[in-house]
Amino acid sequence: MPDFDTLQPEEQRKILLELVLEYCPGAVWEGDMLHYTGQALRVGLEFGQVSSRQNRFSAQLLFILKHDWFDEDLVESCAGLGNSIEEAMKICTAEFCGSVLNSVLYALEHPGTETVSAEIIHQKYLFHVPERKIRLHKGKGEGADLWSIVRDKIPEYLGTKRVYWIKLYSADMGGNKQFCEARINGTLYPDLTDLLYQEIYSRKERQTNIDKLFLVLIQDEKTYQPCPFTKQNVGDLAFLALNKMTEITDEVSRQKAYEEIHKFCPDYSIAVELIAFLPEIAAQLVVNFRDNDGLIPVFDYGKPEFELKKSQVRSYGYMADAAEQYLRKYNPSRDEVYNLLRSSGKFETIFRAMQDDAVKAQNLRLSQLVYFVSQDYHVW
Repeated sequence: MPDFDTLQPEEQRKILLELVLEYCPGAVWEGDMLHYTGQALRVGLEFGQVSSRQNRFSAQLLFILKHDWFDEDLVESCAGLGNSIEEAMKICTAEFCGSVLNSVLYALEHPGTETVSAEIIHQKYLFHVPERKIRLHKGKGEGADLWSIVRDKIPEYLGTKRVYWIKLYSADMGGNKQFCEARINGTLYPDLTDLLYQEIYSRKERQTNIDKLFLVLIQDEKTYQPCPFTKQNVGDLAFLALNKMTEITDEVSRQKAYEEIHKFCPDYSIAVELIAFLPEIAAQLVVNFRDNDGLIPVFDYGKPEFELKKSQVRSYGYMADAAEQYLRKYNPSRDEVYNLLRSSGKFETIFRAMQDDAVKAQNLRLSQLVYFVSQDYHVW
């Protein structure tokens, strides 16, 4: 048999997905993907970076999960280290199956009797929480129950989507070597992550421990409502809006750009969100500051009544992906980027702080994003 490292990517993909079948049986081949027909889940694989140093190889694999209930693909990046490319990639595959794929398959088949309830502007949504049978722990003792740390806060991050996947990771290597992440549908949420850090620092005994939990929450059919737009719809509108915003040079051009955005948007709520979110998303991408998880819609310029999280407003994530693609694809000039950032209140705050040399941008703790809407505003 030819050496794995010399095989074509299609052949390597087939070998690795065959390994997925060994770890998680029950799928059939469908083109170059695996199809778990009982759960209506499709699993694919793409290759990330591969590097070597002193006869040790590191590999990154991107596993792609598709399901009709997912509003966008679930993409899980796994890294592995081995004595060959084959060994590194097989370690990635084993990690993916053990922590993510098994959890997704289990949740789709056993949604769970435990529930949590979310609320968005007086509308409630009920989610099923599967049993936490699958969790990874390395170190002494039983490890931390990561779900219990964030459970009371999670409802604040759930919105109208049918499915939310939550990834919690906590690593305490002693001394000043700690690393935590709380991600929802692939996006890192700093305020939620802070809860995991607080748990580490509150321990009486500091020992080397690594904990990881991947949990899939499914909205109950009784509260679920299909969304009238797709990620692609919002992405296309975001590209058009970004083109208009790079032309803003003063207040007159700003108002003109906003009027045109409202004209080409078929939905008032999306137009308002494009105008409010895109400059702030662009600022975060350009400056890379620590942002806040919160959004505050203010109705008819009155007093703030509600606070939302970005994960509760599905267009925010769609726009964030579109803005990143826009900056990478079109590579706008420095002047165009500055024009785009003219409408960002957070960029102005950061710029002033940096001018005063008060604090590094990465260390600033910014407040929630406030944006103004009418009574016609609806959150999806």
